[in-house]
Amino acid sequence: MDPICPPPPPPPEGFLTETPVMPVVLDIDLTTLIDMTRAKNIAPHKIDKSIWHLQDSDRILKRGPNVEVSEAEALRFVASSTHVPVPEVFGAYEKDGFGNIFMSRVVGKPLYEVLHTLDKVQVEKVATQLSGFVRSWMELRGDFYGSLGFKACRDVFFQHLPALNMPDREYGPFRTRAEYCNGLIDSLRNSRPGGKLDPNDAHLIERIKGLGDGCAVFCHGDLTPGNILVDDELDVVAIVDMGVSGFSIPEREYFEAKSRAQNPVWSSMIDCIIPKIPDDVYALLLELERELVRYSGV
Repeated sequence: MDPICPPPPPPPEGFLTETPVMPVVLDIDLTTLIDMTRAKNIAPHKIDKSIWHLQDSDRILKRGPNVEVSEAEALRFVASSTHVPVPEVFGAYEKDGFGNIFMSRVVGKPLYEVLHTLDKVQVEKVATQLSGFVRSWMELRGDFYGSLGFKACRDVFFQHLPALNMPDREYGPFRTRAEYCNGLIDSLRNSRPGGKLDPNDAHLIERIKGLGDGCAVFCHGDLTPGNILVDDELDVVAIVDMGVSGFSIPEREYFEAKSRAQNPVWSSMIDCIIPKIPDDVYALLLELERELVRYSGV
């Protein structure tokens, strides 16, 4: 199968190119400088993280056991390499098993709050903006598959619970797409009781291997209406929550957005926002996703 992301054409002779520089994230505990007693949790419904608005300021603290410094690195990387609007990161660190990211507070409302009110013209306006943003970050190439900072992959295929008595492990980073595909097979094996693949898995594994080799592109990995902020004019003011972002196969962005889309309007918008992948590839990834949770359920 041919990759859907061919390498870019070579630059003209004598033309110097610059590889986007991975930003350095500050390792500083800003809670020692800010009065946290006046902070307000603006996302009390979240279980694995809390998001605090530092009162009388335009700052946010995102904190939790599943908050990774690599998210701060991703936000800074995207901000420095594209025109995508993302929160500004002021500092990030890990302490006592919790990740902490200080960032700017963006004034806007989640797209899901207004999605049901949009007419066709308004849907097209939002979709056009998002399409440009997605295209710009998917043009960013990496030399590995995983989270920024050469960390483990956060793709959905690697996030499921293992089978009973199998180790709960991380996958990646991977140097090549072939290694990434082998990681998918390892994840499938870890989802099986005793780590033994079913006889029916053989055909699925062969198709996974058939994904071939290709480039690693930057993916948000969780592009949902809840992670898109718009203003009253329906201008997209921020893309947020890059906790599972990183370099991956280009098919990932479309699959993860489309497969978890619950709103029919949003589902149809995805086809205009993210490059659509071939139907057989989507069917393969969907089958893999279902098989990964056959025994664990999650």
